Amino acid sequence: MKKVIAAAVAVLICATLFAGCGSKDTHNHVYDYIEVDENTHTKICTECDQINETGAHVYGGSDENTCNLCGHTRDWFNALSDETKNNLSADGYVKDNITDFSQYVGTEAYRTVTTADEFVQAIMDAKWQYTSSWNEGSSKVEQTLTAEGQVHVIEIANDLDLGFNHIGANYKAADENKSHAYVESYCRGKSGNVSAFQMSDMYKEHGISKIKIENTKNLLIYSKSGVKITHAGFSVLSCDNVVFRNLEMDEMWQWEDSSSIATSKVGDYDAFGWAYFKVAHCGYVWIDHCTFGKSYDGQIDYSNPVYDTKGTAFRAPYGANGSNGLHISWCEFNAGSDDENGYLYKMMRSIEEDYQAGGKKFAYYNALRDHYSFEQILYGLAIPQKKGFLCGDSGNGHSDYDMNLSLRISFSNCYFKNLEDRLPKLRGGNAVMYNCVVDSMQYLTYRNQLSGAASYVMSINSSWKCALVSQGIVCGNGGSFYGENCIFRGINTLLKNNDSGGSSNLYADDGKTVIGTTSRPVDGGYKLVNCTYQRDKNSTPTDSDFVNSTPHILKEENFKWNNEGNKAPFTISAVQLEKLRETLANAKYGAGVNRDLQERLLIAKYGA
Repeated sequence: MKKVIAAAVAVLICATLFAGCGSKDTHNHVYDYIEVDENTHTKICTECDQINETGAHVYGGSDENTCNLCGHTRDWFNALSDETKNNLSADGYVKDNITDFSQYVGTEAYRTVTTADEFVQAIMDAKWQYTSSWNEGSSKVEQTLTAEGQVHVIEIANDLDLGFNHIGANYKAADENKSHAYVESYCRGKSGNVSAFQMSDMYKEHGISKIKIENTKNLLIYSKSGVKITHAGFSVLSCDNVVFRNLEMDEMWQWEDSSSIATSKVGDYDAFGWAYFKVAHCGYVWIDHCTFGKSYDGQIDYSNPVYDTKGTAFRAPYGANGSNGLHISWCEFNAGSDDENGYLYKMMRSIEEDYQAGGKKFAYYNALRDHYSFEQILYGLAIPQKKGFLCGDSGNGHSDYDMNLSLRISFSNCYFKNLEDRLPKLRGGNAVMYNCVVDSMQYLTYRNQLSGAASYVMSINSSWKCALVSQGIVCGNGGSFYGENCIFRGINTLLKNNDSGGSSNLYADDGKTVIGTTSRPVDGGYKLVNCTYQRDKNSTPTDSDFVNSTPHILKEENFKWNNEGNKAPFTISAVQLEKLRETLANAKYGAGVNRDLQERLLIAKYGA
């Protein structure tokens, strides 16, 4: 209809011009505005069709999408500023290194999945196949590409339960190359822990999966509506240009407990390693517009960007020259939820009911509950996220720490709630954070109420833990953190270095012969620009007094970019601090999953 009106208006304009502008008016004109096209409208007499003027649409502001005069509705995304579009693009350390996946629409490389098995099959079909051989001359494993992956876009059309118990047996067996399964139980090899701990009904019903995405290049996994994935985390290994967008991930946590007070390390949450993403030996990976619930261990781990030549045959040489980047943008990290219909609250409520009935299944909870309320345990221990983000391996008897120095991770336009630790923890490398809000004020309030819990549980069992930490940026082993345009709230110690010194072995290419040692640096550097920090509710926000527990080894003067030339790797497009929360909460494009970006999620770069 708009095209018809536009054509009619065009004819009228021409008719007016050729009929002569000097004809005498025979009536009083009554004008109305009529839409011509996306950019213009015209003012025309409703009786004689005389054109009075033609001009551009007029909007009330940058956020208004309806013309004040003709009623034309413009595309909301096109109305965004160039600055906002740049922030919505693949930015940070992945800038200019992510594919435009819209090229695969309508091809066999675009796969829509609706079940767990369809999803895993699509991952299998996306894998690039290699053969490996040992080169005697170079004493290295060499890999030859035999087949490219056949899938480049996986659209998840509805919520998926990817728990280990819900995935077909054929996907848990070794693949045709006899390498390894595509799906593993996240408790494999931890049978002692499973038997020692009181496993939750959630775990018993669903299981927890590790979904393996390996030797894969040019792959987007996304949803148009913000679907929810439960009971699974991803191992992303030896990949390049792999993207995850508009996914909600949850239900990767359980209360850690035992029926026996003799069970060791209860409350440590270090038994299973459940995390939403573990990214290693990769080139460029982008995680965008995702929402995360609480995880048992960390949220996202990143390690080993440089190709390891010590004979590990399954590693394709992605990032072999050290070029790498993990960018996490427009994500919402919510920790746990107190929604009474949510899995976490129901889990804790059932444990509380067992306590009220005199039950004996949860020795650790019972001990805490004798001294603290259900509310204090819920908000102080169950809901907060214990660990956030780890950048760099701890070293496994070789020079991993030297490799860590080339790690590059960036966070932009993200919201973090009730995080206790590791924002991120750096064992080398560089981390950049900009346009982010970190708010742990609720956790800090309950942490203070539970201040004596750690010593109390250790009096029952010396190996029990109740680590009520409150720290943010942890830099060590030569790592550097750069923060710009961020808001930090409710963190007792914003800056910290807790790595010890020492040295590690250097190995020959055979991976066995020790050829020397290398010093492991313990210093770290940081730089905070246009950031505010409010330590607790009784503190006044400051832009300079950033609490640092180790100022003698974590210094601003130690900051470096760990790259050739020691130069900033990209330009930051900053959002005004006073508008930052509003921007991250924007209903159309803000942090977390949404239903408005749709097909635009296939595109990596918007605007100029």
